[in-house]
Amino acid sequence: MTTRADKADDLKGRLVSGRYRLDRLVAGGGMAQVWAGTDAVLNRRVAVKLLKRHLAEDERFVLRFRREAIAAARLNHPNIVAIYDTCSEPGVEAIVMELVAGTTLRARLDDAGTLPVDEAVDIGAQVAAALSEAHEAGLVHRDIKPANILLDPSDEEPRSRVVVTDFGIAKAVALDGDSTDLTKVGTVLGTAKYLAPEQVEGHPVDGRTDVYALGVVLYEALCGRAPFVGDSEVGTALARLHRDPRSPRQFRADVPRQLEQIVLRAMARDPENRFASATELRAALLGVARPEVGPPPPAPTTVTERTSAQPSFVRSERSWLVPTAIVIGVAAILAGLGLLLGRNGSDLLDRAFGDGATTSTSPTTTVPAAPVEINNVASFDPAGPGDGENDGQLSNLVDGEPTTTWSTDRYDDAEPFPLFKPGVGVVLEIDEAADLRELRVQAPASGWGAEVYVADAAADALEGWGDEPAATFTADRAAVTVDLGGRHGAAVLVWINSLAGEDRASIGEVELFA
Repeated sequence: MTTRADKADDLKGRLVSGRYRLDRLVAGGGMAQVWAGTDAVLNRRVAVKLLKRHLAEDERFVLRFRREAIAAARLNHPNIVAIYDTCSEPGVEAIVMELVAGTTLRARLDDAGTLPVDEAVDIGAQVAAALSEAHEAGLVHRDIKPANILLDPSDEEPRSRVVVTDFGIAKAVALDGDSTDLTKVGTVLGTAKYLAPEQVEGHPVDGRTDVYALGVVLYEALCGRAPFVGDSEVGTALARLHRDPRSPRQFRADVPRQLEQIVLRAMARDPENRFASATELRAALLGVARPEVGPPPPAPTTVTERTSAQPSFVRSERSWLVPTAIVIGVAAILAGLGLLLGRNGSDLLDRAFGDGATTSTSPTTTVPAAPVEINNVASFDPAGPGDGENDGQLSNLVDGEPTTTWSTDRYDDAEPFPLFKPGVGVVLEIDEAADLRELRVQAPASGWGAEVYVADAAADALEGWGDEPAATFTADRAAVTVDLGGRHGAAVLVWINSLAGEDRASIGEVELFA
């Protein structure tokens, strides 16, 4: 809502409280405008945040706003924008603060897409330092997002000073009872992409709420996308209540595993599973092994690392690569001895590594399934007219958002599969054949059934996929994990052969693991 009194042309040059001249509008939103201004008394540049007039005339809102502004003014930290003054006059409520040169993290991400790992870590650590200061003062920000993170370039330092702004207003709004009701206006106060689950559900918040939001910011800075995006703000907000985000390394292989775990822990749905404080999160970020400058690493040997050769190598990965190389070398030596010693050599290998029949007190270590990038999705309808099966929706299967779906065509027959048609499906392809261990399927509705086939290449007819499926499953509203048993191949067919009395089947997301 913008009234005539809120228009920039009418406000430019205005003197607020007889002291602060509004020179240039630099930002505006639904609740406030930010102006670059001049303090006529001290002759210095300032930023003036003006509440929209309809809010400035709301006594309850103004009371809360003033209380939070006073709390924010008590904060004194290099990573928090300095509050100089508050102003109140008829129809005007304002906060006067430090004017930060530079740009917002939002603008930086819009321009660059993603940030270098070391820059993302540095920004995250500085924001965490600001949040730690605020939390110790009893103030929860509640609206951490890239637009509220300023990057102030320095001529003397190689890195930018990171400044967190907008303390107070977000919390003042959140104190209103309507702020937790997502259904009244169909939108979420604040920015839905960065809300913590407890905010969405209307539960009490604390410093861990800001930890969650910072985790989302880091995820976006590293992956070039937010972890949850729905068809609407409400859909985006609700998505985080039902599933965990995809691993950052699925989108970007050079993200250190140590950093990936930090980001995912910060975004845990249950606050008890997050970092206990922003201070703890900052310490974890500062402990991330930074990439070394050097030649590109060797060509990857697994599909999950295939996306691109990176110009740096991460110390955290070297810690397991070196021992692995040693083990491989020892195995080669023992294998050579086996060739020379015959049966005794075989016994030597069995005693060194175990053959499954010997007794050992050492626990068995299971290597977790690793995600495999799906680089092509196609519909499969060999008995159809050749126009596909809602091909325009296929990208929804691998967009990381289960709330966006692909659906089969609508079938009005009582039992279309197999009475009138053998079935339909989707084909998932990867660049290089792998020993596939799992298929994970998320569907909005349960009941329909499917067979899963694995082949070296996609076939045009069902017969070309082999005699027996690798697995069968029945869809569930929860994610279904299908065991593929290590079947080797580069193409997977999800063959839907039962609609269980419904008129169509829908899938929100598919993932492959090797």
